[in-house]
Amino acid sequence: MTPALEITSLSTGYLKAPVLRDVSLTVGNEIVAVLGANGAGKTTLLRAISGNLKTWSGTITVDGHDLRHSTPWARAKRGVAHVPEGRHTFGAMSVKDNLDVAGLVGRKRGNRITRDQIYDLFPRLGERGDQLAGSMSGGEQQMLVIGRALMTGPSLLLVDEMSAGLAPVTARTLVESLSTIHRELGIAMLLVEQSPHLIADVVDRVYVLERGTTTIDGTVDDIGGADGLAAVYLGAH
Repeated sequence: MTPALEITSLSTGYLKAPVLRDVSLTVGNEIVAVLGANGAGKTTLLRAISGNLKTWSGTITVDGHDLRHSTPWARAKRGVAHVPEGRHTFGAMSVKDNLDVAGLVGRKRGNRITRDQIYDLFPRLGERGDQLAGSMSGGEQQMLVIGRALMTGPSLLLVDEMSAGLAPVTARTLVESLSTIHRELGIAMLLVEQSPHLIADVVDRVYVLERGTTTIDGTVDDIGGADGLAAVYLGAH
Protein backbone atom coordinates (compact mmCIF):
# COMPACT_ATOMS: atom_id res chain seq x y z
CA MET A 1 0.00 0.00 0.00
CA THR A 2 1.37 3.43 -0.96
CA PRO A 3 2.17 5.53 2.14
CA ALA A 4 0.32 8.80 2.64
CA LEU A 5 3.74 10.40 3.20
CA GLU A 6 7.26 9.16 2.64
CA ILE A 7 10.30 11.32 3.34
CA THR A 8 13.78 10.11 2.48
CA SER A 9 17.04 11.81 3.49
CA LEU A 10 15.46 15.27 3.73
CA SER A 11 17.78 18.19 4.42
CA THR A 12 16.69 21.82 4.56
CA GLY A 13 16.97 25.02 6.56
CA TYR A 14 16.87 28.79 6.36
CA LEU A 15 19.24 30.81 4.17
CA LYS A 16 22.46 28.80 4.53
CA ALA A 17 21.76 27.51 8.03
CA PRO A 18 20.79 23.81 8.06
CA VAL A 19 17.97 22.73 10.39
CA LEU A 20 17.00 19.24 9.18
CA ARG A 21 19.74 16.79 8.29
CA ASP A 22 19.04 13.54 6.46
CA VAL A 23 15.57 13.05 7.97
CA SER A 24 13.55 10.02 6.88
CA LEU A 25 10.05 9.09 8.04
CA THR A 26 6.88 7.43 6.79
CA VAL A 27 3.19 7.97 7.52
CA GLY A 28 0.76 5.28 6.42
CA ASN A 29 -2.97 5.28 7.10
CA GLU A 30 -2.29 6.34 10.68
CA ILE A 31 -1.65 9.18 13.10
CA VAL A 32 2.06 9.84 13.66
CA ALA A 33 3.53 12.32 16.15
CA VAL A 34 6.83 14.19 16.05
CA LEU A 35 8.35 15.17 19.39
CA GLY A 36 11.45 17.17 20.18
CA ALA A 37 12.86 20.17 21.99
CA ASN A 38 12.37 23.71 20.79
CA GLY A 39 14.67 24.23 17.83
CA ALA A 40 14.82 20.53 16.96
CA GLY A 41 13.23 21.17 13.56
CA LYS A 42 9.62 20.07 14.08
CA THR A 43 7.95 23.12 12.55
CA THR A 44 10.61 23.22 9.84
CA LEU A 45 9.67 19.65 8.93
CA LEU A 46 6.00 20.52 8.45
CA ARG A 47 6.87 23.63 6.45
CA ALA A 48 9.07 21.56 4.15
CA ILE A 49 6.28 19.02 3.59
CA SER A 50 3.69 21.70 2.80
CA GLY A 51 6.08 23.49 0.43
CA ASN A 52 6.62 26.63 2.49
CA LEU A 53 10.32 25.81 2.71
CA LYS A 54 12.54 24.65 -0.12
CA THR A 55 13.93 21.12 -0.09
CA TRP A 56 17.73 21.17 -0.26
CA SER A 57 18.11 17.44 -0.78
CA GLY A 58 16.12 14.25 -0.35
CA THR A 59 12.57 13.38 -1.39
CA ILE A 60 9.03 14.17 -0.19
CA THR A 61 6.39 11.84 -1.62
CA VAL A 62 2.66 12.10 -0.94
CA ASP A 63 0.41 9.26 -2.14
CA GLY A 64 3.20 8.20 -4.49
CA HIS A 65 3.72 11.65 -6.03
CA ASP A 66 7.13 13.33 -5.71
CA LEU A 67 6.45 16.84 -4.43
CA ARG A 68 9.98 18.13 -3.89
CA HIS A 69 9.67 20.88 -6.47
CA SER A 70 5.93 21.56 -6.15
CA THR A 71 4.46 24.84 -4.91
CA PRO A 72 2.35 24.97 -1.73
CA TRP A 73 -0.75 25.37 -3.92
CA ALA A 74 0.15 22.30 -5.97
CA ARG A 75 0.69 20.31 -2.79
CA ALA A 76 -2.68 21.42 -1.45
CA LYS A 77 -4.30 20.15 -4.64
CA ARG A 78 -2.43 16.86 -4.12
CA GLY A 79 -4.04 16.52 -0.69
CA VAL A 80 -1.63 18.14 1.77
CA ALA A 81 -3.31 20.37 4.37
CA HIS A 82 -1.23 22.28 6.91
CA VAL A 83 -2.61 23.59 10.21
CA PRO A 84 0.19 25.92 11.38
CA GLU A 85 0.97 26.93 14.92
CA GLY A 86 -0.82 30.12 15.90
CA ARG A 87 -4.16 29.40 14.20
CA HIS A 88 -4.14 32.15 11.50
CA THR A 89 -7.85 32.41 10.77
CA PHE A 90 -9.19 35.00 8.34
CA GLY A 91 -10.27 37.15 11.25
CA ALA A 92 -12.40 39.66 9.32
CA MET A 93 -14.39 36.88 7.66
CA SER A 94 -17.18 34.80 9.14
CA VAL A 95 -16.75 31.19 10.20
CA LYS A 96 -18.85 30.10 7.24
CA ASP A 97 -16.76 32.12 4.78
CA ASN A 98 -13.49 30.78 6.23
CA LEU A 99 -14.72 27.27 5.51
CA ASP A 100 -16.13 28.04 2.10
CA VAL A 101 -12.89 29.64 0.85
CA ALA A 102 -11.02 26.45 1.69
CA GLY A 103 -13.77 24.48 0.00
CA LEU A 104 -12.67 25.99 -3.33
CA VAL A 105 -9.55 23.81 -3.14
CA GLY A 106 -11.66 20.85 -2.13
CA ARG A 107 -13.90 21.13 -5.14
CA LYS A 108 -10.90 21.05 -7.45
CA ARG A 109 -9.92 17.76 -5.80
CA GLY A 110 -13.40 16.26 -5.98
CA ASN A 111 -13.68 16.61 -2.21
CA ARG A 112 -16.91 15.39 -0.65
CA ILE A 113 -16.35 16.92 2.80
CA THR A 114 -19.08 19.49 3.36
CA ARG A 115 -19.50 22.41 5.71
CA ASP A 116 -22.28 20.49 7.48
CA GLN A 117 -19.84 17.67 8.18
CA ILE A 118 -17.45 20.17 9.74
CA TYR A 119 -20.31 21.46 11.88
CA ASP A 120 -21.05 17.88 12.95
CA LEU A 121 -17.42 17.47 14.02
CA PHE A 122 -17.34 20.87 15.72
CA PRO A 123 -20.89 21.89 16.74
CA ARG A 124 -19.54 25.14 18.19
CA LEU A 125 -18.66 26.27 14.66
CA GLY A 126 -22.19 25.60 13.50
CA GLU A 127 -23.50 27.79 16.31
CA ARG A 128 -21.15 30.60 15.22
CA GLY A 129 -21.40 30.31 11.44
CA ASP A 130 -22.07 34.03 10.93
CA GLN A 131 -19.65 35.23 13.61
CA LEU A 132 -16.35 36.88 12.64
CA ALA A 133 -13.53 34.39 13.13
CA GLY A 134 -11.32 36.94 14.86
CA SER A 135 -13.87 37.45 17.64
CA MET A 136 -13.90 33.81 18.75
CA SER A 137 -11.95 32.19 21.58
CA GLY A 138 -8.61 30.52 20.94
CA GLY A 139 -10.12 27.05 21.14
CA GLU A 140 -12.89 27.95 18.72
CA GLN A 141 -10.38 29.42 16.29
CA GLN A 142 -8.35 26.21 16.47
CA MET A 143 -11.48 24.23 15.61
CA LEU A 144 -11.98 26.54 12.66
CA VAL A 145 -8.50 26.17 11.20
CA ILE A 146 -8.77 22.38 11.47
CA GLY A 147 -12.19 22.50 9.83
CA ARG A 148 -10.86 24.81 7.15
CA ALA A 149 -8.03 22.38 6.41
CA LEU A 150 -10.51 19.52 6.15
CA MET A 151 -12.58 21.47 3.62
CA THR A 152 -9.68 21.15 1.16
CA GLY A 153 -10.27 17.39 1.07
CA PRO A 154 -6.83 16.31 2.30
CA SER A 155 -5.33 12.86 2.31
CA LEU A 156 -2.61 14.11 4.70
CA LEU A 157 -3.18 16.56 7.56
CA LEU A 158 -0.19 18.33 9.15
CA VAL A 159 -0.94 19.82 12.58
CA ASP A 160 1.59 22.02 14.40
CA GLU A 161 1.33 22.56 18.19
CA MET A 162 -2.44 22.45 18.25
CA SER A 163 -2.73 22.68 22.04
CA ALA A 164 -0.45 25.70 22.48
CA GLY A 165 -2.10 28.33 24.66
CA LEU A 166 -5.31 26.35 25.19
CA ALA A 167 -6.93 25.16 28.39
CA PRO A 168 -6.29 21.42 29.00
CA VAL A 169 -9.96 20.47 28.59
CA THR A 170 -10.13 22.27 25.24
CA ALA A 171 -6.90 20.68 24.08
CA ARG A 172 -8.21 17.23 25.01
CA THR A 173 -11.42 17.83 23.05
CA LEU A 174 -9.42 18.83 19.97
CA VAL A 175 -7.16 15.79 20.18
CA GLU A 176 -10.19 13.53 20.45
CA SER A 177 -11.63 15.26 17.38
CA LEU A 178 -8.48 14.37 15.41
CA SER A 179 -8.96 10.73 16.35
CA THR A 180 -12.58 10.92 15.14
CA ILE A 181 -11.52 12.58 11.88
CA HIS A 182 -8.96 9.87 11.21
CA ARG A 183 -11.39 7.08 12.03
CA GLU A 184 -14.38 8.45 10.10
CA LEU A 185 -12.69 10.19 7.16
CA GLY A 186 -9.58 8.04 6.79
CA ILE A 187 -7.18 11.00 6.75
CA ALA A 188 -3.55 10.31 7.66
CA MET A 189 -1.97 12.77 10.10
CA LEU A 190 1.42 14.04 11.16
CA LEU A 191 1.24 15.90 14.47
CA VAL A 192 3.77 18.13 16.17
CA GLU A 193 2.75 18.43 19.81
CA GLN A 194 4.28 19.75 23.01
CA SER A 195 2.32 17.55 25.43
CA PRO A 196 3.16 13.81 25.14
CA HIS A 197 0.47 12.71 27.58
CA LEU A 198 -2.15 14.55 25.56
CA ILE A 199 -1.55 12.57 22.39
CA ALA A 200 -0.44 9.19 23.76
CA ASP A 201 -3.89 7.63 23.39
CA VAL A 202 -4.45 8.65 19.77
CA VAL A 203 -1.13 8.30 17.93
CA ASP A 204 0.01 5.08 16.29
CA ARG A 205 3.72 5.87 16.07
CA VAL A 206 6.18 8.48 17.27
CA TYR A 207 9.34 10.03 15.84
CA VAL A 208 11.72 12.05 17.98
CA LEU A 209 13.76 14.84 16.42
CA GLU A 210 17.01 15.90 18.05
CA ARG A 211 19.13 18.61 16.48
CA GLY A 212 17.47 18.11 13.13
CA THR A 213 17.80 14.32 12.97
CA THR A 214 15.34 11.55 13.81
CA THR A 215 16.63 9.48 16.74
CA ILE A 216 13.64 7.34 17.73
CA ASP A 217 10.86 5.70 15.72
CA GLY A 218 8.36 3.40 17.37
CA THR A 219 4.84 2.82 18.64
CA VAL A 220 3.70 4.33 21.91
CA ASP A 221 3.76 0.84 23.44
CA ASP A 222 7.31 0.31 22.17
CA ILE A 223 8.38 3.48 23.95
CA GLY A 224 6.60 2.58 27.18
CA GLY A 225 3.16 4.15 26.99
CA ALA A 226 2.30 7.70 28.00
CA ASP A 227 4.94 7.83 30.73
CA GLY A 228 7.59 6.48 28.40
CA LEU A 229 6.61 9.02 25.79
CA ALA A 230 6.92 11.82 28.35
CA ALA A 231 10.33 10.51 29.43
CA VAL A 232 11.54 10.47 25.82
CA TYR A 233 10.24 13.99 25.34
CA LEU A 234 11.99 15.26 28.45
CA GLY A 235 15.14 13.45 27.40
CA ALA A 236 15.01 15.25 24.06
CA HIS A 237 14.97 18.48 26.06
